[in-house]
Amino acid sequence: MSSGRQKNFTSEPQNWTRPQKTAIFARVLHLAKDNEMTLGTWLYTKLKGQKVGEDDLGNEYYKSSRKRAGNREERWVIFVGDAEASKVPPEWHAWLHHTTDEPIQTARKAWQQPHQSNQTGTETAYLPPGHDRKGGQRAAATGDYEAWSPDG
Repeated sequence: MSSGRQKNFTSEPQNWTRPQKTAIFARVLHLAKDNEMTLGTWLYTKLKGQKVGEDDLGNEYYKSSRKRAGNREERWVIFVGDAEASKVPPEWHAWLHHTTDEPIQTARKAWQQPHQSNQTGTETAYLPPGHDRKGGQRAAATGDYEAWSPDG
């Protein structure tokens, strides 16, 4: 039976004003947008993620205690800027894919260059000689080239 008092489950908590809620929600969306991630990813990372480290580009790597198929922990990366898989350096790639238990930490050799993401489609992409964006003129072929012929 009803006691005459109704609980209103749709009412908002009395201790937070609408402007406060709006400001908090806007801040959460702003944080998620800064890292180009969805609100769900941001919340999951904040609630379940344990930060493991950061690479030279500023990408952050996380794990959780939740086990997935094969009894493996979940691992993920939060990219700075666009989410582009080629921005993950090899040492973190190995960790993300459970090749290693810990990120590889070795001193860089003098001849090693810093990791660079795939530049295809950007202004810094490699363009071979004779490419249209490089003037479209190729050097004349030298005499060491012989065209293939099916007749031999």
